Amino acid sequence: MPAVTTVARQLAGRLRRGSFGRWQSKLQDGDPRAERTALALLAVLAVLLTVLAIASPDECPPSALILPLLFGGFVLHIRLLLVLLIPIGLGLTADWLLRVPYGLRPGSAVVVVVAAVISALMSYHRTRLGLRGTRGGSMLLELSERTRALGRLPERLLDWRFHRAISPVSGTFFAGDFLLSSHRPDRDLLEIVLVDVSGKGSRAAARSMHLSGAFAVLLGSVPPETFLPRANDYLSRLDWDDEFATAIHLALAPSTGRYRLFTAGHPPAGHYHRANGGRWALRGEPGPALGIFGGTQYPAATGRLAHGDSLLLYSDGLVEVPGEDIDQGIDRLLTAAAPLLRYGSAADPARELLRTLARNVADDRTLVIVQRLGAGS
Repeated sequence: MPAVTTVARQLAGRLRRGSFGRWQSKLQDGDPRAERTALALLAVLAVLLTVLAIASPDECPPSALILPLLFGGFVLHIRLLLVLLIPIGLGLTADWLLRVPYGLRPGSAVVVVVAAVISALMSYHRTRLGLRGTRGGSMLLELSERTRALGRLPERLLDWRFHRAISPVSGTFFAGDFLLSSHRPDRDLLEIVLVDVSGKGSRAAARSMHLSGAFAVLLGSVPPETFLPRANDYLSRLDWDDEFATAIHLALAPSTGRYRLFTAGHPPAGHYHRANGGRWALRGEPGPALGIFGGTQYPAATGRLAHGDSLLLYSDGLVEVPGEDIDQGIDRLLTAAAPLLRYGSAADPARELLRTLARNVADDRTLVIVQRLGAGS
């Protein structure tokens, strides 16, 4: 079996590097010559399927003509797809007149017409975006991976540990939540920003990818106290109807454990004090969400993480339940987190909390845990 897999990979590599691979790449890039070649091939396929349906009516139904239509919807410009409808229509007519003894049954004709409509819609939307084949999906995945990379936290920093877990609604790759991180050792400054874009699904995910790139340019290039005001002004200028974002911004000095928290319409952070049996304190000065009012200032809540302490940043998907006060959700989160942080019973406490607290929640969920290890850990 491994030998078969190796041979298959080598064959696939040769195809990608060969003439077929180069033609396929040009086709997905929208090259006119490659598209005309694809149109010709699909027209020939339509003719062959029509001949087979007439010559072998028991083996090949007329509905097989949906195959060139579906392929055309993926790779052809809308104008060329409409040209492809000519041989498809002629094929259906030939089946009706020459296919003995069945002719063209209404069910087969309906299947082909529905496939033509679906393919035309696919081609129209892909043409508007300038995308062909699977190139659009690959581009979105690359954007999603880039957004996640912007929020990559340090794996190990002296006596610090950082854990993050992001769970988009419905288990997709795209979320309305995103993280940003910037570490500047020369200034003894680590910044972490958690942003939650309003709404759900693809609309929120698209806007989160938009904002992540813009906010990433700001983070690390402006003083921490001006990051949220600048981000708020940027979002206000976009003039998105009924759209806003909440955010919490942590500015931490790793050498001392001192931190500042700036909050824009976001749930407060949880500071776990491990000393004296462990206790929680909610940290964050309330400020309006981003994009509501221009020129807003966001005051800082200050604190210090002692050895053994932890800080939780989270999105509202973890703590909001319809018909329930958000404070109850926050209490539930902090209660579940306390033993994990005190005893270190989980290798990745952020993922463990997401699995136990928000398994079937119809919202994006994000959790960040910043831990300062105890003496001797």
